[in-house]
Amino acid sequence: MKISNILATRHARRLNQKGLTLIELLVVLVILIALAGILIPQLPNMLVRAHTTQSATNIPEANKRIQEFEQIYFKQPANFDNLVNGTALVNYLPGTTGLTATALTADTRAALFNAGITSLAGLYDTSANLTAADGTPTFNPYDATADLNLSAGTPSVAFAAEATIETLLRPDTGASDAYVALGIGQKSELIGRTTNEAPYHFGDVPSLGPDVVYTRFVAIYKVADDGTALDKAIFLGVLALHEDGLENASGHVGEFFETNRL
Repeated sequence: MKISNILATRHARRLNQKGLTLIELLVVLVILIALAGILIPQLPNMLVRAHTTQSATNIPEANKRIQEFEQIYFKQPANFDNLVNGTALVNYLPGTTGLTATALTADTRAALFNAGITSLAGLYDTSANLTAADGTPTFNPYDATADLNLSAGTPSVAFAAEATIETLLRPDTGASDAYVALGIGQKSELIGRTTNEAPYHFGDVPSLGPDVVYTRFVAIYKVADDGTALDKAIFLGVLALHEDGLENASGHVGEFFETNRL
């Protein structure tokens, strides 16, 4: 009988203890509000840190993959992404500062071709056409009808501003040098040879995500020196496309430390 009473008492206590008391709920809410107050202001900085650290790593890695390809195959990889469709830059780049759609001359086209860049993958010209074709700005922007064979003709490609490239990659005291910017996409000959996946640039705000804009890196090739086309284009390095222009790995490292300092 005593045992039954004890069990009944324990059972009653368990029933009474189910759930939280009002005071306990208030304590939990206060803790959650305090955590939100600490974490929410940090979210923008977290995006910037992810953006800067990934870019600072991916840019040198992309450089290595292109250099390895050249060492193995004795040429530059073909089928980079052409950032121009027709005579204009595709309209879903994160930014166009420092880039212009410019027609190659016969000699600058030959410089790319002789270096091994015999073809370029074509992209849809507008985000509207991309959406209509069920494409995505970064992972599937390809329009096969815009592919280019560089064995002849003078098609348009993205040229990068001379001052920008010589500041970010290689100083040059000459004038009238010409630099071409080509997207490192999934159709590049690098894929399956020196890398399995084309790297992409992690935007520092949601509006610069890979589902919104083209976030691949670009390979920079010099095609003319002092106004004279080179026999073979020279690979200079890899840069990231930003809404306010091109950026190198050092710029991302500096941005990372600046964000942490703030």
